[in-house]
Amino acid sequence: MAAGTALSFSAFAAHAQDKTDVSFVLDWAWQAMHGPFLIALEKGYYEDEGLNVTIDRGFGSGDTISKVAAAAYDIGFAEGTGLFKFNADNPEDKVLEVMVINDQSPTGVISMKETGISEPADLVGKTISATQNEATVTVWPVVAKLHGLSPDDVEFLYVEPNLRDAMVLQGQASATFGFSTTTVLNMVLAGVDLDDIAYSTFAEWGVKPYSSGILVKESFAAEHPDVVKGFVAATMKGLIDMLEDPTEGLELLKKREPLVDLDVEAQRWELAKELSIVTPDVIANGISSVSEERMATAAAQMAEAYGLDIDPAEANYFDGSFLPPLEERQVPDAAK
Repeated sequence: MAAGTALSFSAFAAHAQDKTDVSFVLDWAWQAMHGPFLIALEKGYYEDEGLNVTIDRGFGSGDTISKVAAAAYDIGFAEGTGLFKFNADNPEDKVLEVMVINDQSPTGVISMKETGISEPADLVGKTISATQNEATVTVWPVVAKLHGLSPDDVEFLYVEPNLRDAMVLQGQASATFGFSTTTVLNMVLAGVDLDDIAYSTFAEWGVKPYSSGILVKESFAAEHPDVVKGFVAATMKGLIDMLEDPTEGLELLKKREPLVDLDVEAQRWELAKELSIVTPDVIANGISSVSEERMATAAAQMAEAYGLDIDPAEANYFDGSFLPPLEERQVPDAAK
């Protein structure tokens, strides 16, 4: 029996050694959006692709992009909008998005419904709480131009990120700029009824960039194409499972981060689906089906926002060659 046990353990150890270690970093602290990765980990989807994946929380998309570029992590999950400026500033350390999960960014304007803010013109003369130099502030001039407004039509109240929502709740600002999937649920946690909160995204107002997804350093993808392809395939399976039924992903989230409020995270997931993941384009064309024309428009908008001279070619920001076949990237009926 002892010999058999030893043999079994040796076989297990040898099997484990066959896996390729992959370090993966998120965009922020654990939230509902990260459920697909936990499902893929729990169900062995990464192992099936020959990968031994470890996942760490992140500290902001910009930080995640920098860490992936510096090879501190092999793969990251972050807001893809940041790649336009990062790759322009760091051409030797280019980072590419290889799977789009958030087809549209949830970044936008969040307010109390009583303010009546529902379109860009409603912001004229209003005070907006924001964090200086944050992407939402930088992109505002693009939104203003698209709607015939002046960027100076709003007054910014610059505060630290953790104070933005409070400025709205205290009436010191009419609205705030930020991730709707974060800010709206922060307000709910603060005791505000979801039905009393209004939110509109910059994507709904014409800003075109694709949003959060799986990012890798270009050189890493070239050196380890099978690792990237396997990671994307396993993540896609986890995402499909989460879209079919988020229960398991949310339970795994609670297991990983006991302090999260499951009711709030369930609402966060539904909001993310509504604003970012299951868009009309995704329903029609499949998950991570990127349009070259839309990417070029996004590049032009970001060039204007950041004052950059950038190449709008899709290949500078996105590589879809690692994606599984289109039939494996369809939105489940339960999520439509």
